[in-house]
Amino acid sequence: MSKFLRYRLPASLAALVLLAGCGSVSGLTREAANAPARIADFDRVEVLDFSASDNQVFDDATKQAAHLVDVNQARREFADKIAEAITATGAFIDVSRQPGTGPALRVSGDISRYDEGNVVARGLTGFAGQTHFDATVNITDSSSGQVLATLNIERNSWPLPVGASMSTLQTTNYFMNNAAKKIADELAAKKKVQ
Repeated sequence: MSKFLRYRLPASLAALVLLAGCGSVSGLTREAANAPARIADFDRVEVLDFSASDNQVFDDATKQAAHLVDVNQARREFADKIAEAITATGAFIDVSRQPGTGPALRVSGDISRYDEGNVVARGLTGFAGQTHFDATVNITDSSSGQVLATLNIERNSWPLPVGASMSTLQTTNYFMNNAAKKIADELAAKKKVQ
């Protein structure tokens, strides 16, 4: 066995697992059988701001206000990231952040949990101050409103041993970037395969 396979491959795989974080980003659900169209039928995509049903409550009014600002910003940021990732695939002719006229896939959804956690606490303990990002993504026909597919995101920072710095990389921004890429890749695959 080569030196690479014996020593570096296991270490590389372990690093990837640690960076991935806990939780998951599901694949798109199977397209609804009674849907008026298929994802592959569309050349345009509209990505709308997400809603937010996150109801985290803080005792401190200042923290509560800051959290509401963060969640509001995440609603737009996540949609921006999805639009950028879909555009980067080149699978669709037009990707817009605004509703338009004519047939289009509409990507929207709801952020149900948004917690940036505490990077210092994660860096010191590995488990305190965890980051959480949960959302549901709906892919619909913009004309009919018919849901064509959904995708669920449930991500949180990996609880690591004391002093582990890997968990400090697992931020809400990191989770949103990974989820946006997964959504874009899934849509591109549907567009190309069908």
